[in-house]
Amino acid sequence: MVVRRSPRQNQPASAPPLTARTADRHVLYQRSVQAPETDAAFYDRWFRRYAGRPLRRLREDFCGTAVLACHHVKRHPDNRAVGVDLHRPTLDWGRTHNVAPLLDAEQQTRLTLLQKNVLAVQSPKSDAILALNFSYSVFQTRAQLAAYIRNCFRSLRPGGVLFLDAWGGPDVLQKKTDKTRHRGFVYEWEQRTYDPISHRIQCAIHFSFKDGSRLRNAFVYDWRLWTLAELRELFAEAGFVGIEVLWEGTDTKTGGGNGVFRRTKRGGMDEAWISIVVGQKPK
Repeated sequence: MVVRRSPRQNQPASAPPLTARTADRHVLYQRSVQAPETDAAFYDRWFRRYAGRPLRRLREDFCGTAVLACHHVKRHPDNRAVGVDLHRPTLDWGRTHNVAPLLDAEQQTRLTLLQKNVLAVQSPKSDAILALNFSYSVFQTRAQLAAYIRNCFRSLRPGGVLFLDAWGGPDVLQKKTDKTRHRGFVYEWEQRTYDPISHRIQCAIHFSFKDGSRLRNAFVYDWRLWTLAELRELFAEAGFVGIEVLWEGTDTKTGGGNGVFRRTKRGGMDEAWISIVVGQKPK
């Protein structure tokens, strides 16, 4: 399963050939997995549908290089964003390679990056909180994830919305490596182990290049695979209302996701699927 639905960013045609020695793993990740401009518009649109107002104050938890937060700030002069992540080297990379090139001086004043535990941040209050690319799956017990979702509830303004993406399907439980070719490199998503008792799943991302070199274990994940039923229950226990699942449609040509999400009461029996759980804090 290649865990992405949006258009990717590719290596410019004029760039020198990539190798494992010269490539930057964060650049490769952003080109393979993220589509920040598309996603910023996507979450603004869905927030308006739920809250009836523009998305102005965004918090991106587990923000990594904060590229999505940057693109939210760029969308409107009143937009502000907070990015939260524990890993200082990744935040510093984001400041150098995303914040500085993407935002002018005034825009940078509307972006705050915090090296903190997402469980410890409650201010400034946000209109929407995003925890994407299944990053909240680092919480491997129900108590831990419940504490996180409760903290999100406290961190939102009245009418605010929490978005968590999720993945699943029989294909996710298989030991396998999926490969996607991009200009200059191949993105490899490896599913290493899955324990049906604990729902613990271990995955990794590798990149390979035309010269035969390979950037192995560029990113390694030790997660719990959470079900949609569990997530919806935890949202409700935290106090969220209007809890819904946005289900991604299928591209009939490729069999993968088509990037179109719709509210649904019942999911399809897909081999692999991606969806988004949404809950709103009462107004």
